[in-house]
Amino acid sequence: MEEPRVHRCIECSSRAGALYRDYSRGVLKLAICKSCQKPVDKYIEYDPVIILINAILCKAEAYRHILFNTKINIHGKLCVFCLLCEAYIRWLQLQGSTKNTDPEDIIRYAKEWDFYRMFGIACLEQTAYLGGIFAAMWLMRLKILDTKSDYILLLQALLLPRSEEH
Repeated sequence: MEEPRVHRCIECSSRAGALYRDYSRGVLKLAICKSCQKPVDKYIEYDPVIILINAILCKAEAYRHILFNTKINIHGKLCVFCLLCEAYIRWLQLQGSTKNTDPEDIIRYAKEWDFYRMFGIACLEQTAYLGGIFAAMWLMRLKILDTKSDYILLLQALLLPRSEEH
């Protein structure tokens, strides 16, 4: 049986009963947080693309919206995007200062494989990062993570801050 979803204010992280009130014929009013007196979640009115852009820009409010107040599953997409960025940065640092635009240049294809290698290394680092955290939590036998949904929320939370490196 699934637990009831707990909404949180994106500004102060306080628990909130609802994100909005639904009046007759689709008239909605955003709920106000009792702690900070701001709207609980302004992002419910935003397009998912804007939310994704704000998450890429490392806005904590967008992270809280994604984690607590929606069922949008963009954690994987955001993680892959950040891994690609990491691979590209490493690949650029690996490249020499010589630029050859000859289409028959065999070295250019080798350089492309270097990008794939950098992406593989970034994926291995991400896997080691997540595996290390989950292994440490398993070894410490923390009682914080009682249910499967707790583990899923932790995984989602770990994927988002990892993207702040870029």
